[in-house]
Amino acid sequence: MWILVIFALLAEPTSKPAAIDDQTWQRMLDTDRKAAAVEDLTADFEQQKFTAMLKKPLVSSGKVFVKGSAMLWDTKSPQTSVLQITADEVRMYYPAEKTIEAYKVEQKLGQLAASPLPRLESLLKYFTFEPLPLSEFNETNAGDFLALKLTPTQAELREHVEQVRVLIDTRTGLMSKLEMRDPDGDRTVITFSNAKPNTKLADRDLQINAPPETKITRPLQALER
Repeated sequence: MWILVIFALLAEPTSKPAAIDDQTWQRMLDTDRKAAAVEDLTADFEQQKFTAMLKKPLVSSGKVFVKGSAMLWDTKSPQTSVLQITADEVRMYYPAEKTIEAYKVEQKLGQLAASPLPRLESLLKYFTFEPLPLSEFNETNAGDFLALKLTPTQAELREHVEQVRVLIDTRTGLMSKLEMRDPDGDRTVITFSNAKPNTKLADRDLQINAPPETKITRPLQALER
C-alpha cells in the first residue's frame, strides 16, 4: 500500500514557507480555513502504483471515509480489502484470508496519511513547500485549483517519501489528486472524486466489520516493543 503522510490540526499556521509568494500563501490559508470546516468526509478514490518492475501500474479503487484523525479505505477492486488508520495504529483487513494485520505507528507517522483533507498546520512541521504549474496535473483552471510540491524535512520521513505533489480544489479545501514518490523511484498516484463533506459519519462507519472468527496478527510486534 502507500506510505502514510499527514492531517488533523486546528490552529492556523502563521509562518509563510520561503519558496511561497504572498498571493499563493493567502490562497493556502483561505483553502485551509475551508478544510477546517469539514468534520467528516467520504470520497471515491483510484490509486495507481508505478514501479520499475512492472510495465503497467497496479490500479485499485474504492471509497475513503474520514472523520477527525481516523480514516477507512474500503478497496473494492481488484480485490476487497479494508485499511483502517488511527492516530496510533494501522489495521489491514483481508476478507478472503479472514485476517487483520495490525501495526503500531510512531507518533509522527501516526499524524500522516494520504487523505483528501490535508491541513497546513501539520504539513508545515514536516515539509517544505514549492508552487507547481497546474500543467503538472493536466489542469488549467488557476482560479479553482492550487498545485504544490512538498519535500520532507526530517530524516524519518525521507526514508519513506522523497516528495509529495498535490492538487487542491481551493473552492472546497479538499485534495483532488496526490502523487507520492519514494526513495526507490516508485510512484503512487491517488485521485479523489465525488467528495461529500459533513455527512455526519458515525464512529462505526470507520470501523472494520469483520466476522468473529477473523484472526488478528501483529507481524512487527517484536520490533514495536
